[in-house]
Amino acid sequence: MKKFVALLLLLPLLQGCFSSTPNSRFYLLENPAESQIVSKRKISIAVQDIIIPQYLEKPQIILQRPNSPELEISEFNRWASDLNYMLQNLLIGNLQNALPNATIKPLAFGATTNVVVKVNLEKFGGWFNENAYIKGNWQIINTYGKVLAQKNFNLTQPAGPNFSTYVKSLSIMWNEVAIDIAQTINKL
Repeated sequence: MKKFVALLLLLPLLQGCFSSTPNSRFYLLENPAESQIVSKRKISIAVQDIIIPQYLEKPQIILQRPNSPELEISEFNRWASDLNYMLQNLLIGNLQNALPNATIKPLAFGATTNVVVKVNLEKFGGWFNENAYIKGNWQIINTYGKVLAQKNFNLTQPAGPNFSTYVKSLSIMWNEVAIDIAQTINKL
């Protein structure tokens, strides 16, 4: 009888050994397949770390309906890299595509540069079969700290039915921000 009771007590533990959890999927924001050249001007540009809301500082991809306080954190759909780092590198890549003769790097202490690009993201989200959206502002600053240009942005794009299409929509909008920055730098 004791063996039977012990087996009954162990049964839930053994079931856990044989059940499976879903595999995690990892996603990257990407440069667009086709890029727009804005200018062939030679200029040195530094890109500061992107400021993102604290709730986005996690590996899980977060969904949020527009105008809703509710967040859905997807445990098994994750960013393949730190989101801040990925956004900064993607912005550098998109700017490099738009300004092919420019030297564009992350901002580093003591680096010589003509301008610094600063971006503050307030919202970066969306919902399946609705819209993805990004909202924030950017500044272009000279080496003396003077703001040469600044702009608010509030972009939306159809999100599609799954994480792949959602991430692609975010990538497209992030490229639009880069093109806008590149066009402004070209006019300075």
